[in-house]
Formats: sequence, C-alpha cells, structure tokens
Amino acid sequence: MKKLLVYAAATGFLFTACQKEEATTNAPITDPSGIRASNIQNVSPVPATFTKKVLIEEFTSCASGLAPETSSEILRVVKGNAGKVYHASLHTNDIMAQVHTNRMLSLFSPASTTFPCASTDRINYAGNRYLTTQQIGSAVAASLQKPVECGLAIQSAVNGNVASITVHAGFSANTTGNYNVTAYLVEDAVTSTQSTFYQANAFNLIPSSPFYGAGNPIRSYTHYNVVRRVLSPTLGNSINPTAFVAGGSDIISYTTDIPKKYSTNSAWKIIAFITHATSNEILNVQIADVGRTKDWN
Repeated sequence: MKKLLVYAAATGFLFTACQKEEATTNAPITDPSGIRASNIQNVSPVPATFTKKVLIEEFTSCASGLAPETSSEILRVVKGNAGKVYHASLHTNDIMAQVHTNRMLSLFSPASTTFPCASTDRINYAGNRYLTTQQIGSAVAASLQKPVECGLAIQSAVNGNVASITVHAGFSANTTGNYNVTAYLVEDAVTSTQSTFYQANAFNLIPSSPFYGAGNPIRSYTHYNVVRRVLSPTLGNSINPTAFVAGGSDIISYTTDIPKKYSTNSAWKIIAFITHATSNEILNVQIADVGRTKDWN
C-alpha cells in the first residue's frame, strides 16, 4: 500500500477542516487482542436467510462541544440492540480526522449540515440523510424492520504489520440492480492522555446533562469505534453481478498496513457493508475482529 500524507479541505458545510491520511507505520504488532495469532476458519455456504443489521456512521470532532451528547445516544442505541446495530465514528478537524469524512458529507449533505450528526444506513429519514441526536433511535428502529436479502462474512489474517482481509458478499434471493462493498478498519476504544485527544464539552455547566462537571474539555474521554482506514473506494467496490442470485456470492479482498494505535488498550475491528449503488443505502453490515473469521449471520 502506498504511503500517503494527504490533506483536503472540506467545503459546503458549516465547518472547514484539514484532513490527514495516516502514514504507513512499520512498528511491530504487540497487540494482546489476538491480532498476532490469526484464527482463519472456512466460511459456510451462503445461507437461505440473513439477519438485518444496521450501521450508524457518526460524523464528529474533538473540537465539537456537542459531540459527547451525540456519541452517548449512539452508544445507547447500539447497546440496546446488541449484535444488530454497529457504529463507525468518522472524525474531522482533529488528530483522528479522515478525508473520507468530508467526502461523505459533500456527497450526501445539503449546503449546510448540523454538526455533529449521524447517518443510519445512509437512508433519508424525516427528509434528511444526516440526523440529529434526537432522530437516531427512531431511524434505527425503522431500519431494523426492513427485509434483507444479502449479508456478509469476513476473514482476515495478519503478517507483521500487514492485514489481508477478505469480504464475502452473499445473496439469498435473485436480485436486480448494482451493489457495492465498503470496508473500514476501526480502532474500537481510544483514550489518550495527549491533549490532542481531549473532547470539547458544551454540557460542562448544564446540571441535567450526564457530562455536567466532566470538564471542558474532557481529558479522559473515550472515542469509540474510530475509523482508521477506509479500505475501499469512497462508495465501495462493485460486486460481480453473477452473485445476484439465491445462494450467490462474491469475494472482495483488501490488503492494508496496520497503523500505530492511538490507544494501548484498544482492539482492531473490520466493519464491512453492502450498499445499493444507486441509492447508496446500506442494506446489511458485518463486524469482525482482525485476525478472526466472522461467518454469515
């Protein structure tokens, strides 16, 4: 993978940010989360049915004082729907920033976007694709009720500081249209004593808030499910149309360096999802530990 240091300015929003693609690191892997001992198992045949799961993509920043409330609500929804709702946090205007964040906002948002915000399966809910904190729970509930005819399995192995990742996209019915696979490498819990990771807190003086008295900024804040690598193109890799039949599948492979962790106690995850190529709606999503196999479910 090429070593990149890329900066891009966001346009068309309420904020302007300079984003950074991380440089490749050659530091040895010493992570205790299981990344050194890959456990690659075979993936089962494509099942007759899939469980519908939902992805919340959070657009956030350490510089946003409203971010703690939004993140807290997302985590509440994820916990309340364990195994069915997943979370990917896309940062802008801070040390964890990704150019992908602003690319996504520019593709789907109106001229101005309330920030921070979140998207559930990239659907338009109540007229908006990017939702306020108060809309997240009801939007997720609506998405979970949708029928689903596709799903994913994930395999990965690590050699040194390079991960080889295989995403299986499967279909349980004959399907028309075009579909893509997108994959993220995620660091699941980032807490740092460095000031660049401190979280601004607009609720520090509001007694009714759970963040009352936590400080502004919050110095011991944990940033969950931070996207560290976008493994696919912005809108994903095309799935071969030969897979669009009952029992059909396609395999998309990625190779990426494992960057230096932001937090010593975090773990690496892969989040992969299938989108409709025209509407960009996320139809189903899967999560797996790096170095492990996650079969269809």
